[in-house]
Amino acid sequence: MRATLRPVSRRRSPPPQALAATVLRAVDRPGAFSNRVLADQLERHPELEPGARGLVTALVYGVLRHRTRLDAHIDAHARAPGKLGPIPREVLRIGAFELRELGRPAGNAFGHAIDCAAEFDRSGRLRGVVHAVLSAIAEHGDALDEKLAAGAPLDVLEKRWSIPRWLAGRWIKELGPDKALARARACAEPPPVDVRIDLSRIDAGEARRQLLAERPEAEIVTVPDQPQALRVRGGGDLFHGPLHDDGMISVQGLAAQQPAIVLAPEPGELLLDACAGMGIKTLQLAELTHRRARIVASDLDARKLDEIEHLRARGRLVAPELSITTIAGDLSDDVPELDALGPFDAVLLDVPCTGLGNLARHPEIRWQREFADIAAAAELQSRLLARCLLRVRPGGRLVYATCSTAPEEGPAQIAAALARGGWRLVHERAWTPEDDGTEGFYVARLEPA
Repeated sequence: MRATLRPVSRRRSPPPQALAATVLRAVDRPGAFSNRVLADQLERHPELEPGARGLVTALVYGVLRHRTRLDAHIDAHARAPGKLGPIPREVLRIGAFELRELGRPAGNAFGHAIDCAAEFDRSGRLRGVVHAVLSAIAEHGDALDEKLAAGAPLDVLEKRWSIPRWLAGRWIKELGPDKALARARACAEPPPVDVRIDLSRIDAGEARRQLLAERPEAEIVTVPDQPQALRVRGGGDLFHGPLHDDGMISVQGLAAQQPAIVLAPEPGELLLDACAGMGIKTLQLAELTHRRARIVASDLDARKLDEIEHLRARGRLVAPELSITTIAGDLSDDVPELDALGPFDAVLLDVPCTGLGNLARHPEIRWQREFADIAAAAELQSRLLARCLLRVRPGGRLVYATCSTAPEEGPAQIAAALARGGWRLVHERAWTPEDDGTEGFYVARLEPA
């Protein structure tokens, strides 16, 4: 059964399920990022109420986190599962997710799914398929989930917890079955939204008080031993609001906040934010130095660096003792304009990676990565680390960070650098979903031997 991608209804506000289906189809394209596609769709429908926007978000990320399991439920009951087109399958995935994860009453989930199907199918044929399949899932879902959770560890990770088989096998080998299952469970949970507080301008208590005044329905907690962090659930879109717009807070994962903290930048230092991206760590370095530093932000993609210009006003990056220079270039090779400014007191190198530590927050990574991607990422990371170590002045330091749990992208890179000589390891930590409730992140600090 085939259906068109664009909803045929002309209503001003399509059902959240229809918007979610449209987002899911777009995310399935190579190189798509769920957060960007979702944000684009929501911007096209400013009339949506906050509750509807939240539901679209929950449906998109939930289906991506549980896709293999949802497909198992659909395929167990569809008359010809191989002939389901992309849109009918997304409609059924969303309905199955509402039944199995959101705990919707069957009639409620059926109604949502039928309304969603009507947005894409003028003929009405999809309605019957949706009702038949979801009725069977409502009746037999518990038994199938029990079956999916009762097999061999490799099968359980793949079929019950929607971890690609190649990755599930690696986790079992590296962690053992129990720890691998704990990681899979953690990656299936919707993560909190972590925010970083600019402690040079506001303390955590006051930031929490103001956020609660803006969003009284939210759950906002501080994090032990992390005075710059708050964890928020049920707060909606934190990229908007007075605190964010004034640069008092920035949305950043708790583990992703650690590399700049471990670098411990000092006022007056010359700092390199290597692979700076859109500047979230550049702003953090400015905050940690109380806006008294010379910071060079460099990245291969000049378009990302353009976003740093947008941060200048929000982050109050215009200050008498602060300078921020952006330079585009391939940091794994010579960058004459950049290297003329060094050597640097400290280098923050948050390398491009597979993102395998971020399966909860960016669940589409599960379906976009392959085993060969690890070796390709590791080769680039090795070249970046070797070249950036040369950019550190005598007595300086470098922090290496990666948002991946693959050993080849973290500990193996540092071991190889230490084996080449001239450096010593003074800090190393892996943050993991199962142990820390964060994205997976590896952080290491090197200083001259």
